Amino acid sequence: MFNHLNVNCCKTIGCKNVGVLQSPDYQPHGDNILCRECGFLFPLISENALNSFRMLVNKQWKGLVRQCPDCGGTSLKRHGYAYSGKVRLLCRHCNRTFLYVADRAETKRPGPLSEAITAGMSLAELRMALRLDNTALARQLARLALHVNREMSQIRFPSLDIALSTRAFTLKFNGSNNALYALVTAEVESGNIVAVSTNYSPFPVENEYQYFSSFAERPGPGTIVHLVQRKESMTARRGILFDIDYGPARLWKNDSGMLVKPVLPAYRHFELVKKMTDERSLNVQHFLEHECFILGGCLMANYRDVKDGRCHISFVKERGMQRTGQQRPPRYFLAGGIRNNAWRYFSTQEYAMAVSNLTGNKKLSQVSQATLIPAARFIHYVESHPFCAQMQRLSPANVGRVLDYLRYEYNQKQLS
Repeated sequence: MFNHLNVNCCKTIGCKNVGVLQSPDYQPHGDNILCRECGFLFPLISENALNSFRMLVNKQWKGLVRQCPDCGGTSLKRHGYAYSGKVRLLCRHCNRTFLYVADRAETKRPGPLSEAITAGMSLAELRMALRLDNTALARQLARLALHVNREMSQIRFPSLDIALSTRAFTLKFNGSNNALYALVTAEVESGNIVAVSTNYSPFPVENEYQYFSSFAERPGPGTIVHLVQRKESMTARRGILFDIDYGPARLWKNDSGMLVKPVLPAYRHFELVKKMTDERSLNVQHFLEHECFILGGCLMANYRDVKDGRCHISFVKERGMQRTGQQRPPRYFLAGGIRNNAWRYFSTQEYAMAVSNLTGNKKLSQVSQATLIPAARFIHYVESHPFCAQMQRLSPANVGRVLDYLRYEYNQKQLS
């Protein structure tokens, strides 16, 4: 899962170069690369920036995979034994040695901090009740996030054929108008949240991958057909296909981290989703919010399964939170822009949905089941949570940790 990764290849489904690195068919075209086999552009993404970001944010998943506690790398080999008889491992990436102890699932409930978050206690009340300063609070939030992530790494699904919906959202931090970009993936049948990722990196990566905002891309009003076509035209106008602008996002000067361009967390997010679902599923259907780099991240994490027919990917654009059993026959339209994808448009008086199958044809009954509602419900849950106003006053690192806990809390309510 966390080995060195290069994603600079064609991402046009059906092209012979999907997943192929350094094909002779590739030709530089400005900041992007042209695949002469299929005629589509794909963005060039720095290997160093992507892998640096992945190793930094994967440190918090020590309970999910065996990895180096220093750099997060997973290229390990045995390096003798300690006096206690425990196995010593050597990280091939940073040459650090460490003792490996198998993680055991913790059965105890999260402590008083989780209860304070659930109750929506203010930060001042929380610090006073738990006797925590800012540093101690950050440390306790990190421990809480690690604990709930270990428990959620054992998540189960109702069947071996699962459908996943992925949406993006933003959350303010540091009590300002600055915002984090976040991705959430939910399992459709159970509603459980599989993973949540943000674009905060605890340490800087390459400067050109730092996120800057000059204006926010706003789709504006209109029908779903117009929103899909406008999104494609906005993507075509970007200098680099993944260079989205979601609004202002600046850190405090004393923050050692960096807010990276959303393309990096998108690729890492779907690697994590695949790790969480791969051993517990035979076939996977991904319903994605309409965005090119979200598709790229999902495709590169699953392209072998896509080729084998075990994974299918669809773009979905949706309006409304309540599906109805009676739907009119679909209308068809083309997206235009950089991809002239064929879309089916379903609508009722209070609900509308457009879907584009990117990996093969499907029956109409299957297409009409596409949805982003499970992911949208979690976003609504976070935004209406009693602790949300307090969470938005925290640093971006702590916002991410609280999101991990809210994911756990949400899943527990789904089970009950």
